[in-house]
Amino acid sequence: MKSFLTILFVICALIGAGWYFYDPYLKPYLEGGETLMVPTDDGLIDPATKKPGATPTGTSAAPAPGKVPASLPAAAKPATPAPAPKVVKSEVDLFLEEKYPMPEILPLLTIVDQWRQVPPKAYPSEVAATVPISFELIVNGQSVGASTVAPGTPLRPVRLAGDQLTLASIANPAMNTVLPVEQTDFKQRITKRYEDFVAAKTADVTAKRDKVRQIIAADPGRLAALKGGPLPTGPTDDPRFTPVKESLRRGEAASVTLEEATSFQWNGNETLKGDFAGTYETVSVHFEVVTIFGKFPVEYKALLRSGKVAAWIDPITQERI
Repeated sequence: MKSFLTILFVICALIGAGWYFYDPYLKPYLEGGETLMVPTDDGLIDPATKKPGATPTGTSAAPAPGKVPASLPAAAKPATPAPAPKVVKSEVDLFLEEKYPMPEILPLLTIVDQWRQVPPKAYPSEVAATVPISFELIVNGQSVGASTVAPGTPLRPVRLAGDQLTLASIANPAMNTVLPVEQTDFKQRITKRYEDFVAAKTADVTAKRDKVRQIIAADPGRLAALKGGPLPTGPTDDPRFTPVKESLRRGEAASVTLEEATSFQWNGNETLKGDFAGTYETVSVHFEVVTIFGKFPVEYKALLRSGKVAAWIDPITQERI
């Protein structure tokens, strides 16, 4: 009995498997009713012709992994930027950069400590408010008068504390008031002064470099004589420097002081041409000028006659300071 049931189960299984494979796979060959479509990388293949068939409507043939469809261009590699050409400086350029360095100016926000601590020297001489200002005259702690000024009226900045600016009336300095700094042009005026200073210093150095470049172009042999070495930092109490120091104390050299002098060099007799044609005893003086904007190295030459300074000149262009 068990053998009969086992044989019956096997026969049923074979019939079921035959029917399963017949309908989708064998029927098209035996009956010729449909064309078998087999998916490939390029679409569908008709096994009768071995050629690609049409992709069924509403479906798209996905490309095989790692392949780029023929209709889509391959992504182009980003072009590698060409390296910037290396600038080779001439001997003259290097000399000018050493003798006339561009000023190393501190950033404005560093100078004013992010507007938390503005140096008094940086204060503008006057400012203007964008709103009407009311002033009170206080005498012995009591108000004895008041006035109102219109926006744009010149006022004197007294003190900045946080974001509050104390202002005084120019007509009557005893009258003052406090208002937010943003209601004035205090910051704008300081910023403009800073930008004007940077532009002026840069233009001054550029002009000197251009002048010396012209001098060397007209007489290339002067470069060797101009290059020289750095000024010595030896003792400055040589009695020959006395008239030079006195001239500095009197303020005869523009924009520098005796306190800013860092070294003196006795050059002996020199014969000059141009505006100061003649023979002089000369002294080269190096200065380190300190301002709220930074430090600036400066070198001047003093021309001496009969024990007195006749003029201060630029040591290279020989123009009056």
